[in-house]
Amino acid sequence: MGSFASAKWDKLPLLAVMVGAAAIYCIFQARVLNTMLTGEETAVTLGINLNAYRRIFMAISSILTGTMVAACGIIGFVGLLIPHIVRGMVGSDHRRLLPAAVLFSAIFLIWADVLARTIIPNGELPIGIVTALFGAPMFMYMLITKKYGFGGK
Repeated sequence: MGSFASAKWDKLPLLAVMVGAAAIYCIFQARVLNTMLTGEETAVTLGINLNAYRRIFMAISSILTGTMVAACGIIGFVGLLIPHIVRGMVGSDHRRLLPAAVLFSAIFLIWADVLARTIIPNGELPIGIVTALFGAPMFMYMLITKKYGFGGK
């Protein structure tokens, strides 16, 4: 369920470089990401090679996710919900959205870890359980109210 209990300083340089490189690349590609939001036809019309960029972003996401899961375990709902929450606060422009999502996700995980370590005396609750307790109701709320799947307005 994911935990920071095995976190060691010697793992930090690799993880920091990978997250930093991916974040910097994506921030520099904010124009492309913003164009992709407009739809496939518009992006192609504006000269964006969607297939190439989709492959690049999928490869970056897969490598980064694999590395993080190998280091920390499975911690769900963070990458699924936090960007949607942040998008509501800062808008859809990736130049602001990406740094805000990275920062907000880090803060959320720190507080989830604090809660996981303090909720059970002399023990530690997996962070994945804490994030699921927050994420599952939020995900259901999004599904119902935003017409992401069923019901809603």
